[in-house]
Parts: sequence; structure tokens; C-alpha cells
Amino acid sequence: MVRIGAQAIEPTAEAYYGADAGIFLSNGINPQVSTLGNGATIIQAVLAGDLDAGETNPLQLAVAIARGLPLQMIAPGCIYTKKVANPNFVVAKSSPIKSPKDLVGATLGVGSLGDFNQISLFAWLDANKVPRSSVKFVEMPFSEIGTALQRGTIQAGFITEPAKTDAMRAGLIRDFADTYPAIAPELATVVWFATKSWLQKNPDTAKKLVNGIFATGKWANTHPRESADILVKVTKADPAVVGAIQRRLFATSSDRKYVEGTLTLAARYGMLQRPVTFEEFNAFPA
Repeated sequence: MVRIGAQAIEPTAEAYYGADAGIFLSNGINPQVSTLGNGATIIQAVLAGDLDAGETNPLQLAVAIARGLPLQMIAPGCIYTKKVANPNFVVAKSSPIKSPKDLVGATLGVGSLGDFNQISLFAWLDANKVPRSSVKFVEMPFSEIGTALQRGTIQAGFITEPAKTDAMRAGLIRDFADTYPAIAPELATVVWFATKSWLQKNPDTAKKLVNGIFATGKWANTHPRESADILVKVTKADPAVVGAIQRRLFATSSDRKYVEGTLTLAARYGMLQRPVTFEEFNAFPA
């Protein structure tokens, strides 16, 4: 049995797809998937030995590695490409904000301070010549972004699915920008990871798990209807909402381009105690 940690959101739903569709089992892995609240909690559980592997965003993993924690990526998970571009930075539907410069003095909501999504906002603000010091960031669950924008608690916010489509259907928000291209044209928004000790003790199981991850990615990319049924069950979202969202893509192989941009910007923005190279970040050669 391999104990896996994931969140009940679409970007980390690959763990549930692989388990429910029997793909992990067909690759020699008997999965036990546990749902946790965020990537940081999953990292803590893996380090404590309560989980064997998990999913988190690449920045959180890089921060942990830079601190000397014995973790490594085993595979990229959810990926961003222009083929599935879905603006992730939103404002209230009636907001007067029309251009990046209108954000000066604004409060921006992000899922977690200092996370991967905030890096994309940093890079996007820089690209649009909006001083990062001119805005304030606050931590807020994706599910609360729509109502916070309506109340005026924040003026813009980062949101992900299915919370975005839910808020859009409720008439709370409108698209403002897609910040991910400021990092790279293609990148991993989620990565799979494990401890170095688990990888050393279980090399064959680790390889089977990676094969199962990539097989699941290939299945999810080509079976949107079947994976939607699993996503509804996991997230408890309205089936109509899940049916309306722009579905994510998942990696089917490892490639440096999926994480190098994030590692570079994380070091540039001082989010790491020290730079982290791709070679130490990735357990398996790309």
C-alpha cells in the first residue's frame, strides 16, 4: 500500500483519478488517498512518515528543500499550457478596475502567502510595471474570493476551480488576467513528491508510482467526462459547475521546463533560503 496525500481541488485530483479509475492498481500500486487541507500540511505528513507521497505546489516543495528538508519531486502533476488557459486572477463583476495600473493601492487575495500562485502574481506585476510594494497581499481560501470581492475586502484575487466557475455562475466575479505565463509558457502548478529515505528504501515502488502518475495523467487528459464524475465526488461540487469549467491537463512525462521557471523566480524574489537547482529538486532524471 502507498499512502498518498492530496487536496480536494481539481489541480490535485490526479491522485483520486488514479485510485478510482484503477490506474495505480494496474501499475502495481495499491493506493490509499487521504484528503488534507493544503500543500504545507501534506508536506508535514510526508516528513512525519504518515504519508509516503503527496502533491503540493512546486514553490512549497522548493522552500522545504532550500531549508534542508529531505524531500524531492518524483513527477510533475497538473500543468499549465496555453491550450487550457483559464484566467486565474479575477475582480468583482462590477469592479472599476480595468488595467494593471488600477491595482496600485489594492489588496489582493491569494490562497496562501508566499506560495506558487503569489510568485506568478509577482512576475505578472513586474511585467506590467506595477510596483509590488504598491499592493497588499492577504491569505484567503479560494472559495471565499468571490464574496470578499463583493464586500470590497479585497480588490482582486487569485482563484482556482471549481471555486472560480461557482463564483462566476453566481455573478460575483469577472476575469481580469492569467498570471501563469509570466512564469513560463508551460509549467507545473502541482508536483508529486516523497522523502529521500522513502525513495531509497522503495526504489521499485517509487518507479511504479511514477508510471502510475503519468498513466493517470494520460487517462485524465483524454477522459474528461469520466474524470469529472470523480471530481464531483471528491469536491462535492455541483455537477453543472464541474461540467462548465475549463479542465486541467496533467503531465505525461518529466521535463525541466515544468519547474525551472518557478525555481528561478523563487530565488529572484527571495522566497528561498538559497537557490535550488533542478537536479536536487527532481529525484528522477528528466
